[in-house]
Amino acid sequence: MKKRISLIVTILFITTITTAFAVEGLRFSITESKSLATANSKQAAVDEMTIKTKESALKDAEKDANKSTGANTKIDKLNNRIAKEVTTVKAAADLEYAKRVKEENIKKLELEVYKATTNMLLVRKELEAEKGKLAILDEKYKMAEVSLREGKLTENDLHDAKYALDLKSIDVNKVTNKLEAANLELKRVMGLEMNEDMIEIKDVLSLDSRAKIDIEKVVENALNNDVELYIKSEELKASEKTMELTKEGYEQGTATYDGNMLNLENAKVDLEDAKVNLEVSIRNKYNDLLTAKDKVDLAYKWESINKNKLDNAEFKFEKGLVSKEEVLNAKEKYLDAQYQTYLAIYNYNIVKAEFDTLYVK
Repeated sequence: MKKRISLIVTILFITTITTAFAVEGLRFSITESKSLATANSKQAAVDEMTIKTKESALKDAEKDANKSTGANTKIDKLNNRIAKEVTTVKAAADLEYAKRVKEENIKKLELEVYKATTNMLLVRKELEAEKGKLAILDEKYKMAEVSLREGKLTENDLHDAKYALDLKSIDVNKVTNKLEAANLELKRVMGLEMNEDMIEIKDVLSLDSRAKIDIEKVVENALNNDVELYIKSEELKASEKTMELTKEGYEQGTATYDGNMLNLENAKVDLEDAKVNLEVSIRNKYNDLLTAKDKVDLAYKWESINKNKLDNAEFKFEKGLVSKEEVLNAKEKYLDAQYQTYLAIYNYNIVKAEFDTLYVK
């Protein structure tokens, strides 16, 4: 009865979410995008089937362990002991592993959605910058036409201005196509219909400035909670128990003893290697995060410098000290610096999201 009520509540919840999305059209926050992607996930259904399979395997293992079978040989006796004391434990561990993998896959899907949504936000900023530069070059071209009529420029100068304008138009088209590709990628990860309708993201591209990371605590928590370390640890426990049972009936030098000892040593090495590799990957990703943050700080400074240059150029232009073209040049550099800041923020946020998803438990 409780399961039926839970299922009904879940269906109503999903229906409510879907209805809300339908009303708003293709306009989502990042959080809403994650929820919809999870609801549409085929991998989640596969993971649930895997869990059901592991549950059945555990029941079968428990039944086999309770069976009373004849054991005429040493190896039969050992296998019976393993079935009773090891196989069921392994089956239980496999079930827990399947459950954890499902949770991990949901987190990875949410990370994929986050990357796709923030990429959409970044490409939109790039398009804004390129359109801004196009407007500047268009103004320069019109100025060149006036200067040509006044005899201040040659035909070649006008052609150069037109060529620069045409090239920038191509750049705008490229980024427009890039936005369309980003839109399709977001629809793919969200499980939406693949059409040309553009998704609008409610959020803005801003720096993820959450609490400072305690890297030592992150490493410790990851080593204690990582899914792959969990199953390798359980495999080691099973190998240790198998070896303990083996020693009761076999001596070193026999195939059974040596084979199970080899399995035990391999399990130890696999677990230790996995721990080392995990810690190395965490610290490397943390260093990437620090580097990305430094680049954000530099980008902010460079943007500020170019904003001051633009303000200074506009002030001098009002005083008749510099030409309009110098103001436009300063504005173009500022637009580029502004986009580079957004790019640095995007890169930092992606590394931060990867770090949080993979290692922060």
